[in-house]
Amino acid sequence: MKVLQERVSGSGNSRAIGFLGLAIFAHSWLPIFYRLLEGEIGPFSTAFHRVWLATLLLGLWNGAQYLKNQFSPDKSVKQNPYTRLVILQLLVAGISFAGNQLLLAWSLSQMSVANTTILTNMTPIWTVLLGWLIWNQTFDNVFLIGMAVAVVGACMIGLEDWQLATGNLQGDGVAILAALFNSTYLLPVESLRSQLSSIAILSWTCVISTLFILPIALMTETQVFPHTWSGWLFVILLGLICQLLAVGLVTYCLKNISSGLIAVSKLLIPIINAFLAWLFFAEILSFWNYVAFTVVILGLYISKYSKISE
Repeated sequence: MKVLQERVSGSGNSRAIGFLGLAIFAHSWLPIFYRLLEGEIGPFSTAFHRVWLATLLLGLWNGAQYLKNQFSPDKSVKQNPYTRLVILQLLVAGISFAGNQLLLAWSLSQMSVANTTILTNMTPIWTVLLGWLIWNQTFDNVFLIGMAVAVVGACMIGLEDWQLATGNLQGDGVAILAALFNSTYLLPVESLRSQLSSIAILSWTCVISTLFILPIALMTETQVFPHTWSGWLFVILLGLICQLLAVGLVTYCLKNISSGLIAVSKLLIPIINAFLAWLFFAEILSFWNYVAFTVVILGLYISKYSKISE
């Protein structure tokens, strides 16, 4: 039985752990930017702007690297890594990422951040289940216990708002489906990291997502582009922070840290969301919130000492 993880132990992977922490912090700004852009553009347009700007910048970077290689003295022929399986995995990753962004955007526009947070926290469960079914990954009891503790803690963060919210079964289903799409994005990217660079995977993900999201935004929304300078500023920050930085670093980390552990680590995002909402929108943090934060961190601490094998 081949051990895939405990890959987070050892000084050699401390950089990946640091990058994952930075990625989680960057991703936590997503609801803030969505709320700031509510008066400018619709949710699907916001999702489109997140990926098209990253696509443009990555295209310029890849073009510069291509020109650099053309003038490089090293003209050795490199094997083409784009087999049929790799192309299929890239398509699955790109479409899954686009589906996750569209569903998450719709959820944030229809439900509170707290309710969306609770349901999208099902990502670790889907990731573990799909990893077991498709990749034959097995997870020891330590990981499963740590994941369960962290999921419970993340759900506790928004439990007070959840109890006060009115029922919305359609919105609940969309948020759960968004979590599933997030899992079907992480798993193929984890597999692709052994064959492609993080820049290549991120570039293809952004291209496919842009082509998938753009027609939906054009068909469903009348205002696709911001009409103020502040709107454009938030759009640029969204693309740079929440896409290039957050998704790029997660893609990089998937070579050293398993998708299951990354999915559990993302449960830190609701904690940072809560503090950012307190800082920017004066939302109150209760004693119950701090208890939930402690439970999440405890679950992550337990999961860190697990092993994932296939």
